[in-house]
Amino acid sequence: MSADVPDVPAAMVSNQFFDEFTERVRVKPIPWEGYSRAGLISGEELQQLKRFQQELGAEQRQEPLARHVPLLVKLVEGLSSIDALQYLLVVLDELVEGDCGALDALRECMDDGSLARAMFRCLDKKDDYLGLKACKILVGTVVAVQHAEDDFDFARLFAYLEKCLKSELTSVVDVALQILQSALRVRRARTVLYNDGVPCLTQMLDVLKRSHQGAAAATTTTTTAAAPANGGPPRASRGVVAVSQMQYGVVFCLWLLTFERGIAATLNKRYDVVPVMVDVARSAVKEKVIRMIVATWANMLELAPAANVPNMLVAKVPGCLATLAAGRNFKDEDLREGVRRLAEDLAAHTGVMTTWDEYLNEVASGKLQWAPAHRSEQFWKLHVHKMDSDDHRVVRQLAGILASDTASETALAVACHDLSQYVKFNPDGKKLLARIGAKARIMELMTSDLPEVRYEALLCVQQIMLNAWRN
Repeated sequence: MSADVPDVPAAMVSNQFFDEFTERVRVKPIPWEGYSRAGLISGEELQQLKRFQQELGAEQRQEPLARHVPLLVKLVEGLSSIDALQYLLVVLDELVEGDCGALDALRECMDDGSLARAMFRCLDKKDDYLGLKACKILVGTVVAVQHAEDDFDFARLFAYLEKCLKSELTSVVDVALQILQSALRVRRARTVLYNDGVPCLTQMLDVLKRSHQGAAAATTTTTTAAAPANGGPPRASRGVVAVSQMQYGVVFCLWLLTFERGIAATLNKRYDVVPVMVDVARSAVKEKVIRMIVATWANMLELAPAANVPNMLVAKVPGCLATLAAGRNFKDEDLREGVRRLAEDLAAHTGVMTTWDEYLNEVASGKLQWAPAHRSEQFWKLHVHKMDSDDHRVVRQLAGILASDTASETALAVACHDLSQYVKFNPDGKKLLARIGAKARIMELMTSDLPEVRYEALLCVQQIMLNAWRN
């Protein structure tokens, strides 16, 4: 079951470089007569195309422009000239946006498959502008035409947009994100992206991470004035420019995804997005970025509290919200209210939690940090017996962290420390560590290249041997 998604504009792409390029395409002369003489288009198609261009510039029309849609789609499907294809997509796109009658014509083209064939053919051309225009037309049609999404090949769309998200052109990344925002209005698009479009989703999150890293390192690249060989939008330095628009675009997509209960419950488990959003929220300059992060967290908390409360606590979301409330004088009253409400809702979920509950959440997340409880002897005296509950679940989780290839240096060190405390206050615990393979792994970590891990592993082995000597 999914929550109702608020009305999101359908592929209303706004990008300075693409807008400027569109103006150049619109006025660029296309040798249609030459195509006719070469047999690329028929004489009848040439005459209809001329009538369309005359009507396009007329203030008053006797007949709707939508009647020319089948011809435009047919020409896109048949011609190979990049200039001609760009022009055809520009006028088709304008019809999708401004002529309601065009949607009826496009519905027929969707039904007979010609629109998908024509637009997907453009994705195979080595032209970013052409491919993204085709995506925009497809998404605009799918969103606007009822049931058009039922058989639409979203996987192919997302595969193309994944490549765009890797582009050196920051304008290409920006437009790709805006098209994704519109596509994810459709429930089926959300499930396809999450289940079958993993490379695209992964690349989208990489854009967010790189944009934040670039901002944190103060090494944001700037767009240069040079244009690529194909005359498209200006080229940027390698990597993604760390601008708020990029962050907003990615988080907007995450927000739309979290209207699906299943996605809201597993998004952080799969991609560890909450800590990334915390970092972005703390450093974001634009209020709109923070607004979307808060809205995404609110969805996750409302639709899947059991799965997300532990993750939010470990990622220090309450502290982030407190910092935002106290340190930022937001102009947006709704944002101030959203931060306050989310902090209260999160506190309501966590208000009855004990220190042991918080420890369980931290272990379950795998993101161990040196919180005060780990260093407290009193904590271990009070709670060590609980580690044997549920078939020694906590001990096995700590052992799993030690065996993980992705655990951080701090997580490995803390896991070694916690297991040494387990053995210290539960002498029989060393037998369990040996049985589940944790003892052997800890001994391996004694030779780790990571100093903190090596030190804690050594202390843990000493504790195991000390208990063995005592016994």
